[in-house]
Amino acid sequence: MISPYLTAEHGALRAMVREFAEKEIEPHAERWDAEHTFPVDVVTAMGDLGLFGIPFPEPYGAGGDFLSVCIAIEEIARVDQSLAITLEAGVGLGANPIAKFGSESSANSGCPTCAPGVRSAPSASPSPMPAATPAAPAPPPDSTGTSG
Repeated sequence: MISPYLTAEHGALRAMVREFAEKEIEPHAERWDAEHTFPVDVVTAMGDLGLFGIPFPEPYGAGGDFLSVCIAIEEIARVDQSLAITLEAGVGLGANPIAKFGSESSANSGCPTCAPGVRSAPSASPSPMPAATPAAPAPPPDSTGTSG
C-alpha cells in the first residue's frame, strides 16, 4: 500500500537521491572506509543538490518538509551510513538550531550555507579542502586497554 503521507515530490526526491547515491557514493564507499578517507567532494555535491537545505524555507533552503530529509538520509544510508549521518548532522545539528532558535542575523549568516551550491552546514570550513581527507588514526590503547 502506498502511504498517504508520500507525495509525488517525495517520490521525485527519492529517485534523485537514489540515483546520486548509486552513481556517486556506492562504487566508492568500501574503498573510502578501507582507506579511512572522508569524501569532501561528494559532500559538496550533496550540498549542490540542495540536500542540506531541504527542510529550510527559501531563501535559506528548498522549502521541503522533515519527511523529505528522512527520505534523503534513507537513500544515502542504503549505500553509505557515514555519508547519511553526515547529512543528518549537517541538517539536524548544524543548521536546524539556527533556523529554529537563531535570530534573523544568525539565520542570514548561517542558514544560507545550506542552500544549493554552498557549504554543507554552517560549521563547514570556508577554506578549500582536498577531495578526500584521510581520517586521523585512532590513539593507541592506554594501560587499561582502552583508547584515549
